[in-house]
Amino acid sequence: MLNYLSAELWRMARRRLDLIWCAAYLLLVGVVALSWTGASLHQTMEGFRDFLVIGLYLGYPLAALADGEARRLGTLRNEVSYGLPWGRIYLGKLCSALLAGTVLFLLTAAVFFAVGFPLSEHRQIQPDRLLLAWAGLLTGTLSAFPRYIGAVGLAHLLCFSLRSSGLGAVVYYGYLTFGELFLSAVQIHGLGPLGLLINSVAEAVRPYLLTSSFFTYGTENVPPGVLESWITGLLWLLLTSAAGLVLFRRREIR
Repeated sequence: MLNYLSAELWRMARRRLDLIWCAAYLLLVGVVALSWTGASLHQTMEGFRDFLVIGLYLGYPLAALADGEARRLGTLRNEVSYGLPWGRIYLGKLCSALLAGTVLFLLTAAVFFAVGFPLSEHRQIQPDRLLLAWAGLLTGTLSAFPRYIGAVGLAHLLCFSLRSSGLGAVVYYGYLTFGELFLSAVQIHGLGPLGLLINSVAEAVRPYLLTSSFFTYGTENVPPGVLESWITGLLWLLLTSAAGLVLFRRREIR
């Protein structure tokens, strides 16, 4: 497995087009960090916490990067014909996407603060505000990271299970954009006990949507806690990996 994983990472690092979009993304991160020019340090830290939502939208490009157009180029058929276990192929590409995503996350933080920190206001900051900013940044990061893991698992499932990569992207970004709105739409007013049951189920499911910890900063809503986020991310990863393995084993490789 380690040999397969190292080979996948080497292949990903050799794709020039993917390196270009990663560089363009990091340039965008630097431009966003410039918008906090003159802000206090704790405001810059809060800005990065709010920027964490971008990680969900990178899940599909990371999965596509790990897939590497294997179906179109025929490399997937070659791997299967060489006798590589199907589980190793699926999980190896998933792990490579997760490792690449971790590196990209670290680079995102490095670029954001390398640009934002020197441009932030460094006058005396109240210790309690700075401490709250550090606590919020740490909590936001620890809550976001497992949801990134679940998002990559979902994106990897779509990349491997759907014949059209475009359709996979539509499903993925459609879920991120409209998932919570759909859950709100199915809630019913009236219908007595049945309506109450549907609403209770919808509210019980809502915290375990990948997007539920975002878009709530600065409002009266409280994002889910760190433990709940890790449970959510791991559940999404396990369920999508199990479904992906089953579908992959049943798929006809051409």
